[in-house]
Amino acid sequence: MSTIRFRLTVWYAALVTATVLVLGIVVYVSAAWGVRKAADAELTSGLNGIETFLNHKLAIHEMNNLGEELREHSSLMPRGKMFRVRDGNGVLVYQPDAMAPVSDLQPYAAELHKGNQVSDGHVFRTISRMAQIGPYKFSLQAAVDQTDYRNLINRLALLLAACLPLAGILAALGGHWMSGRVLTPVDRITATASTIDAHNLQLRLSLQGNGDELDQLSQTINSMLDRIESAYDRVAQFTADASHELRSPVAVVRSTAELLLMDLADGNRIRRGLTNIVEESDSMARLIADLLTLARSGLEANAGQRELFDLGASVSALVPRAREQASLKHIDLVLHESGVSLPVQSNQMVAERVFMILVDNAIRYTPTGGSITVGTWREDNRCCLSVTDTGIGIAPEHQSRIFDRFYRVDSARTPGDGGSGLGLAIARNLLELHGGGISVESQRGKGSSFLVWFDTSDTQAPARGLNFSTV
Repeated sequence: MSTIRFRLTVWYAALVTATVLVLGIVVYVSAAWGVRKAADAELTSGLNGIETFLNHKLAIHEMNNLGEELREHSSLMPRGKMFRVRDGNGVLVYQPDAMAPVSDLQPYAAELHKGNQVSDGHVFRTISRMAQIGPYKFSLQAAVDQTDYRNLINRLALLLAACLPLAGILAALGGHWMSGRVLTPVDRITATASTIDAHNLQLRLSLQGNGDELDQLSQTINSMLDRIESAYDRVAQFTADASHELRSPVAVVRSTAELLLMDLADGNRIRRGLTNIVEESDSMARLIADLLTLARSGLEANAGQRELFDLGASVSALVPRAREQASLKHIDLVLHESGVSLPVQSNQMVAERVFMILVDNAIRYTPTGGSITVGTWREDNRCCLSVTDTGIGIAPEHQSRIFDRFYRVDSARTPGDGGSGLGLAIARNLLELHGGGISVESQRGKGSSFLVWFDTSDTQAPARGLNFSTV
C-alpha cells in the first residue's frame, strides 16, 4: 500500500514535469514561429522592393537590360537574402548563384506563396508571387537560408528534452522533502494519539497555534477525546459506585441465607431472615435504578424532548400523591400557589421526578409530626418551585456537597435511613441537562429549603387544569 508521502511525491513530480513539458512546447513553437515570421516579413519586403524597382525601370523605359540592373539591385537586399526573377514566358531574367539550389514554386499566383525547402543540407524559406509591370508579367521569388536558425531551434528542442527528466527528478526530490515537512505534524499527531489509552485519557494533542487544517484536526480529535474521557469517567464512576454500594446489601443477603441454612427448623427465624432478604433486594433494586438514572442523565441522547407545560399545574397534580406519602409519618404537606401561569419549556417528566425526589427527601429527614411546605411562583424571568421542611437541617459545611453522589452527612444521613444517597445528585443532573437549576438553604435543627427554577417561556403555557402525567 502506497503512503500519502509517496503519492504526494508522485503527483508533485508529475505536475512539475507536465508543466515543464507544456512550457517547453510553448517556447519551442513560439521561437520557431517568431523566426519564420521575421523571415517572411523580410522576404515580403524584398519582393515589394523588386516590384517597385521594376515599375521604376518601366517608367524610365529601361526594360532592356534588366539582368544587370537586377544584379545591382540585389546588392541592396539584406544580408543572406536572394531572389529570382522570370518573365512571363518562364525565361530566367536574374538569379544569383546561391539561389540555384532553390527550386521554383509552381504554379505562380498573384497572392504570396510561402514554403520551406531543404537542399544539400540547407533549409530555405521562400516566398513567390506574380507581378504585373505594365504590359509585362514577371515571376518573383525571394529566399533566405535558415539553416543556422533551424539548427538553433533544434538545439533548443534538445535542451528542453534534456531538461524534462531533470525537472522530473528535481521535482520528485523536492516533493519528497516538501511532503515530509507537511506530514511531520501528522506523524506527531499519530504518535501522540497512539499513546493515548484508558490509563492516560487526559493527554491531548498539541496545537501549533496557526489555525490551519492540522490545528483544526487536532482540536476535533481533542474534543473527541474529551467526550471519550467523560464517558469513560461516567462508566468508571458507575462501576465504582455500584460495587461500593452493592457490597453491603449483598453481604447481608449472603450472611442471612447462611444463617438460615444453619437451622432450617426454626420457622420464625426463617421468616425474619427471608423478610430481611426481600428488604435488602428491594433496596438493591432501588439503588440499581438510581445508578442507571444517574449514569444516563449525563448523556444528551437520553435528555428527552423538551415541551411546553405549566410548572404550577404539574406540581399541583402531584401534591395528593405527596400528601399520602407524608401522612405515613404524620407529616402535614401544604401547597402555596401564586395563582399565575408558570410556562416552562423543558421536560415535564423531569420536573415531576425532581419534585418527588425533593418531597421524598423532605419526608425522610423530617421527624414525625413535622410539616412540609411546597410553593410555586414566578420571579422575574424564572418559574420557581420550593420544598421546605421542618426537619433536622444541614450544617453549612455540608451544603455544598449534598448534591454529590453517595455523599452523606454523618449526623443526618445514615445507611439506615432508607436512602441511597443518589436522589439529590440525580435531581441536579436532570435539571442541568434540561435547562433548570437547584439550590439549598438550611439551618441545623431548623429544617431545609430546596429551590428549583426554570427559565420562563415566552410562549403561552397550556391552561391550568389539564390532565398532566405523573411519575
